[in-house]
Amino acid sequence: MVEVGIIGIDFGSTMLRFIRLYGPLALLLFVFLETSMLFPFFPSEVVVPAAAALLISDPLSFVVFVAAATVGGTVGAFVPYYAFRGPGSRGLGRLRDRINVSEDTIDRGRRWFHRWGASSVFWGRFLPALRSVVSIPAALAGMTRLRFGVYTAAGTVLFYAAVGALVYYGRQRSLFAAVWTAAVDQPLVTAVIVLAAVTVGLWVVQRSRQGEERY
Repeated sequence: MVEVGIIGIDFGSTMLRFIRLYGPLALLLFVFLETSMLFPFFPSEVVVPAAAALLISDPLSFVVFVAAATVGGTVGAFVPYYAFRGPGSRGLGRLRDRINVSEDTIDRGRRWFHRWGASSVFWGRFLPALRSVVSIPAALAGMTRLRFGVYTAAGTVLFYAAVGALVYYGRQRSLFAAVWTAAVDQPLVTAVIVLAAVTVGLWVVQRSRQGEERY
């Protein structure tokens, strides 16, 4: 375990140097490799916030950061999806042996997927333990490519937007002070955001309760 941790830290330092040199392109590659599950020891919880601190300096760089991470995460998620999709998939099925994941991890992802349905592909992108592995039970359950892609992209863009915003605003002022100031200065925008979040949440809960929906 100590050796694994050391490898992860060393790799994280290397990736941060790579991101410092090559910017959003390096971030895209990192997120792709992490989400594809082709390589182990990717400490994303350390690398991604640090990458946000390096890359985000204004609203435009924030958009570039989110876009690069979203593209890498969404494309990468299709690697385990196709690898485990079954005999009907083409090309990527032979990559299954390259994906380093234990049966226990797959079983945990399968239980999560069966409990929450297709929406777990969306919510799983926010959880470190499920962000990558949730692609496997989605594939095994026969979830359609379109729905998988939409749910993955939506969850991925929101996750990296949240990380980027927390890092960007958090280093400028107190996070709570920033949120409070924004809420006071822009009450209409705040109300719209809250309403949209509640609407999406209720919709996801409703979809989750169906349980046995068609994937």
